[in-house]
Amino acid sequence: MNKINVENVILVYIELPDSNPEQDIFELKELISTAQGEIILTATQKRNHLDANTVVGKGKLEEIKNSIELSDAKVDVVIFSCQLNSTQRETLRKTLNCDVIDKFDLILDIFAMRATSAEGKKQVELAQLSYNLATKPEGDFSRQGAGIGTRGPGETKLETNKRAARNKIYRLQQELNEIAKHRELTRKKREINDIFTVALVGYTNAGKSTLFNRLTKSNVYADNKLFATLDTTIRKLALPNNIEILLCDTVGFINDLPHTLLNAFKSTLEEAVRADLILNVCDASDINLNNHISVTEATLNELHVNAPIIRVFNKCDKLDETNTLSDALLSGNTFSSLFVSALTGKNLDVLVDKICYYATELYSSVKMNVPIAELPRFLAMINRYSSKSSIQYNDDRAIIRSTMPKKFINLFAEYLEI
Repeated sequence: MNKINVENVILVYIELPDSNPEQDIFELKELISTAQGEIILTATQKRNHLDANTVVGKGKLEEIKNSIELSDAKVDVVIFSCQLNSTQRETLRKTLNCDVIDKFDLILDIFAMRATSAEGKKQVELAQLSYNLATKPEGDFSRQGAGIGTRGPGETKLETNKRAARNKIYRLQQELNEIAKHRELTRKKREINDIFTVALVGYTNAGKSTLFNRLTKSNVYADNKLFATLDTTIRKLALPNNIEILLCDTVGFINDLPHTLLNAFKSTLEEAVRADLILNVCDASDINLNNHISVTEATLNELHVNAPIIRVFNKCDKLDETNTLSDALLSGNTFSSLFVSALTGKNLDVLVDKICYYATELYSSVKMNVPIAELPRFLAMINRYSSKSSIQYNDDRAIIRSTMPKKFINLFAEYLEI
């Protein structure tokens, strides 16, 4: 087993007028832990705006520098909560004599750790190169290493200069465009057959993959960490009403998700954009629940998602039964929201019933009476357009019961039994 190299981190949090310190710091700590870092010191400062050169001002920067010099442990990296530009990065790194990154470098670093598929690795590399090109000076941009903020997907290393990076960005975009074309062809085939598609979206670590596994009886990697899975996974799911649908598990969202990351993952997130139904999976036990719902649905709005949304409040098993909120929450199921536990299975049958309702809007169950002589030609058609069928033979005829998209029923009009 490989030994995990935990890095010592100083976290610098800048509280701006519209900040939520409690939530922001909690999330940053989770991100740093996920990136295999350990916070040895947290420095905070209230500001109306960032200093154009030093971010925190000369006095606070000197204070952080002294903390690094006096620290008993070696400081591997200083992480700032705000986005840093090239000038600020250069000043901070020279003054602190230490690696300096921001929250977005940290998120991209975690994505690099999590990417497993060829497409996912290309998407992460594109996002990293694009962000580096926009925010890092030449010297910092070419820096290579193996710690937080320097990792690339797989064995990929950072490009040696900005010209090489621009060329690599162009090549990656071309390669991802080809992958997107293939994905679009596959998607169009599904749309031609009118396969009902449900996308699981939500804030990172809300339990999407656990819910996905429970519903589809799959074993997609799931963990109690931020961004445990990156790659979109699609599985078929047979509903109780005999309709076969597709269920998609997508990448998690987070507050202030960098646009470079959203753009890089656009083809993957297209599964959510094109879905017939969205399940916004939320962590019901999270104290920042309302904010996470807002972030997710704002991102969906930015992606121009128009499908109906059901809010699925997961992890209700973690709610304290003595909590006055819990009874109200657990009795608060409405048609557009539902409280479930992917871990225990609570209310998953109700969730499936809701999915059935939406899928039924596009499907219908029919009974057809077909002469045996015409059965081979008929079966070729029914297998193309039907979701699921059963056959009973009666002398020289076949009685076929089938579930299919309503728009295809007229193709079988001559065989229909009322």
